[in-house]
Amino acid sequence: MERRNRIGDMLVSLPLAHQIVIGIAAVVLAMAAFIFFQWVSTPSYTVLYSNLDDATLSTVVDELDRQGISYEIEAGGSRVLVEKSQVYQVRATLAVAGVESGAAPEGYSLLDEQGLNVSDFRQRVDYQRALEGEMELTLLAMNNISQATVHLVIPEESLFSEDEVAVTASVLLDTAHPLGELEIETVTFLVASGVEGLEPKNVTVADVAGNVLHASGDMADDSAVSNRNLRMTHDFEATLATDVQNLLAAVAGPESASVVVRAQLDFDEQSVETQSFDNENAVTLRDSISTETYVGAGTPPGGTLGVEGESVATDTDGSYTYDRSDVISEYGVDSVISKEITAPGKVELLSVAVVMDDGSLTGVPVPDVAEVEALISAAVGLDTVRGDSISVSTVAYPVPEVVEEAAEPEAAAMDMMAMIPQVIGGLVLLIVVGSLLMMARGSSKKTKAAALEVVQPALGGGGAAAVGETNDGASIHPEVMNLVQRQPEEIAVLLRTWLADRR
Repeated sequence: MERRNRIGDMLVSLPLAHQIVIGIAAVVLAMAAFIFFQWVSTPSYTVLYSNLDDATLSTVVDELDRQGISYEIEAGGSRVLVEKSQVYQVRATLAVAGVESGAAPEGYSLLDEQGLNVSDFRQRVDYQRALEGEMELTLLAMNNISQATVHLVIPEESLFSEDEVAVTASVLLDTAHPLGELEIETVTFLVASGVEGLEPKNVTVADVAGNVLHASGDMADDSAVSNRNLRMTHDFEATLATDVQNLLAAVAGPESASVVVRAQLDFDEQSVETQSFDNENAVTLRDSISTETYVGAGTPPGGTLGVEGESVATDTDGSYTYDRSDVISEYGVDSVISKEITAPGKVELLSVAVVMDDGSLTGVPVPDVAEVEALISAAVGLDTVRGDSISVSTVAYPVPEVVEEAAEPEAAAMDMMAMIPQVIGGLVLLIVVGSLLMMARGSSKKTKAAALEVVQPALGGGGAAAVGETNDGASIHPEVMNLVQRQPEEIAVLLRTWLADRR
């Protein structure tokens, strides 16, 4: 109690400015403590169930309320979140209570419930829903996809092929992180290959943030092909550059050269079919021989006389004889049919640029440039007739500066969040220290003033006053001794100042 009174008296005795600073520091400290408490006490929520229908959502919420478990609902009522530390325990508890998540979409199991009296329209709709469910199950099997929704538009078959309408599909994805080009292409081809009559150019892929990952139309198909060709070209160039880099590292040391490879590839697919015959080694397959003979009188048969195999002889009595023979032979010859298909990706042009250290950084002697060019040409398969080129230069490499790797954005954000309480605490500590220094300075001034009031009469009087008595006869020796014991440095400074003034 006495200590509290002393603190209260000390605060009351302080100047108004000091009291205001101490009050602001106390308010800031209280706010920082409140924010820190809120940050520590706020639970971290994670997904318990997603893609819930209204009936399943109602069952899950009722069971959570009955067990007194805190939860949150997101994504328009299709997702339930609970505290991260309780997610597995809550799932096990709900499973024991008979609550099913209903997160898995239905596929061809929809067709098992059809009866004999189902209309054609209902069969068509159920078949389309089954296809959509199967596509969703397929996409959910990928690691980076947490939720997938597939909608198909399958028009009715037309009598004439020119009147047919193309099948289209739209895919909505919820992913753990943004998908790359290869993953987007995989999703597109998976959906297109799983639906009859669906082409990749008629598939639209988007994410829950509203970003179009793959647009439908002819331009989408051309863009997909262009991206695939660029990726193949980049991979080819990177492979060659890595091989050359490893080769130069073995020759001149690690990190002694920088390699850039540029390639021009031909992605046109060609198919050539040729057929050849061998006439020299003919084999008889079939012979056909016909003979015609006629003997009699009358007009001889017409036709050109003198043809091989045909003879007409006329007797003196007017009769004649007619003979004819035909021989037809069919030969078989060797036939060779060859079909050549040129796969896309043929190298049309290749260029290599290499910059090597001249030894100033690594201290390793640089090999002859001609030898380096010959090694690289053999490694990448340069063809001067084709127009390939290579350039090797040696320069003085600068000394690399040691730069600390930048932290990842997520890690940096987490570090900043973790430092907030420390920053607030540091500010509060600075304010408190500043206030205490100002209070100490004010107390020192008061002490000096008190010492002046007590000591000055003792030094200013003569005779008995100098020994320790004032003009009115009151003894000041105890007060002076107390001040000297409590503030020896201040009293010494005051005495030096007064003695200097007397001189």
